[in-house]
Amino acid sequence: MRRRGVTLLEVLVAVAVLAVGIVALQRLLVGSVVAVAADRDATRAMAAARAVLAEATLRLPEPGRIEGVRADGLRFEREVRPTVHPRLREVRVRVHGDAAGTSCELVELIRVPPA
Repeated sequence: MRRRGVTLLEVLVAVAVLAVGIVALQRLLVGSVVAVAADRDATRAMAAARAVLAEATLRLPEPGRIEGVRADGLRFEREVRPTVHPRLREVRVRVHGDAAGTSCELVELIRVPPA
């Protein structure tokens, strides 16, 4: 005679498999949220560094180093150095983001306009 239905052991195994799958999905979701937040901070720092570099391109600063805080709250450092070529200057911009370890550094050579 054949029995119909499922045994308690089969139900427990099915519940355990579902629980493992749900926990894995939950961890994946948490990891994705953390990654998106880190990317947001890095993108914000990159955009701020590009803005500081663009300002230096429009109004070429004299060689030297300045530090400051932008209106959006990000700290930046801009260093301008002369190069071997008298018509070029190296501009190095570092922006430090809100989160620990989030920062961006850009370096560009800018042409000195003729006098």
